[in-house]
Amino acid sequence: MNGLEPKRVLVVDDDRDFAKSLEMYLKYAGYEVSCAYGGIGALEEMRMTNPSAIILDVMMPDIDGRGVVRHIREKMGDTSTPVIVLSALGDQDSRMDLLIDGANEYLIKPCDPERVSEAVEHHTRVHVEDPFHELQMF
Repeated sequence: MNGLEPKRVLVVDDDRDFAKSLEMYLKYAGYEVSCAYGGIGALEEMRMTNPSAIILDVMMPDIDGRGVVRHIREKMGDTSTPVIVLSALGDQDSRMDLLIDGANEYLIKPCDPERVSEAVEHHTRVHVEDPFHELQMF
């Protein structure tokens, strides 16, 4: 990872064992990680930690992932924090609904933790303009 400080990732899943195992992997990969175990907890944790990215399950008992994405994008007005959905729902309708609502990526469980880490890195990469990118070497 590049940058001066570690990127903060919020893992949201009502399966605590799954969330904890993903948390351990991401910490090992160099991220600061916090977990929430439902939609309400996700929104509270997001306000407290200001994460660089959110990894979000869809099927949760209080507020589902789609409701969380809508709340983040519409009610909180946050259109910049990447939301990576990680769900067992593999149907095209679920995927499209979440992407239309503002998720940045939709991964299907089971998913290699390295792929999750790559998605976080991709969506949090700081794009620095290179003033010389248009110059050609002769």
